[in-house]
Amino acid sequence: MPDTDKTIRPLTAAQARKGLDLRRRPISFDAIQPTSRYRHLQITPRMPGFAAWIDGLDLTKPLTTPIKRELRQALWDFGVLFLRPQQISAEQHVALAGVFGKVSPGSFFERSPDHANVEMIVSDHDRPPGIDQWHTDITWMQYPALGTVIQITETPPAGGNTCWVSTSKAFAALSSGMQAYLARLSATHTWEVSGFRDSLARHGEQALLEAMRLYKPVSHPVVLRHPQSGRNCLYVNSTFTKRINGLDLRESDAVLRFLYDWLQRPDFMVHHQWERNGIAIWDNRSTQHYANADYWPHRRVNRRVTFEDPRSPQAGVNVFDQVMKGRAAD
Repeated sequence: MPDTDKTIRPLTAAQARKGLDLRRRPISFDAIQPTSRYRHLQITPRMPGFAAWIDGLDLTKPLTTPIKRELRQALWDFGVLFLRPQQISAEQHVALAGVFGKVSPGSFFERSPDHANVEMIVSDHDRPPGIDQWHTDITWMQYPALGTVIQITETPPAGGNTCWVSTSKAFAALSSGMQAYLARLSATHTWEVSGFRDSLARHGEQALLEAMRLYKPVSHPVVLRHPQSGRNCLYVNSTFTKRINGLDLRESDAVLRFLYDWLQRPDFMVHHQWERNGIAIWDNRSTQHYANADYWPHRRVNRRVTFEDPRSPQAGVNVFDQVMKGRAAD
């Protein structure tokens, strides 16, 4: 008779000895050798297996097919790439994002007058910075953004840095027992627990209600296997993750608190100081980021273009415009 009992039972001592090592493990990540892997890009890793500088790449000139191929590979290898300051047009910014995927109209941020797909995040005296929280972009959608290209075109006199963490390094450093436990779980994500709620409310109650109608909570695995790199990544964040499904709320809160604290370890983190017109590209599946808000009341301008999963039923849809149109229709 087949076993139909799906009850999760505690691990026996034998099981723990056999496959689930609960001891602390040293942090180890295979270092990628750029000289043997890349022929067309000058790549300098900033950490073992995470974050890298790309030098000598002129984005004002058309990118060749081999360079595009290596850029994609570098993003999968390192999670976040940094390019030295250079002045690029909105069209060149969008073209760079298009190397990595289908360009997305973005989410709830305002648009650049130069290009509808360039989002503007402008912070100054009257618009204090408000994204100083660890997050992965747009996990409140069924098919979240694959990544983003940003350029900081105006920098404050000091501060305004951005931090990224490698969620694959964070997962790899966990004990195998914790890895196995998390691999079975999923979590609910929603924009309603984030600052987007207050932002939309400023456009009126109807805009908020329209967003709630269009973008309902979704579930994602707590551990996401990156389809290109094959690495396992922790896929919860304190901005958009509401709870772990199927657990008592107290257990869910405790596990999430542990993971958020774990992810903030300096061992997994790169801290980037911006220069005017500097550029960063990140993989949204294997990183989280945090924009420091220590520069107010000074001005900082972030121009960003997102690239998305072509499977998304929302692919090509301007989220902000969709919500505003729905509000106007009502």
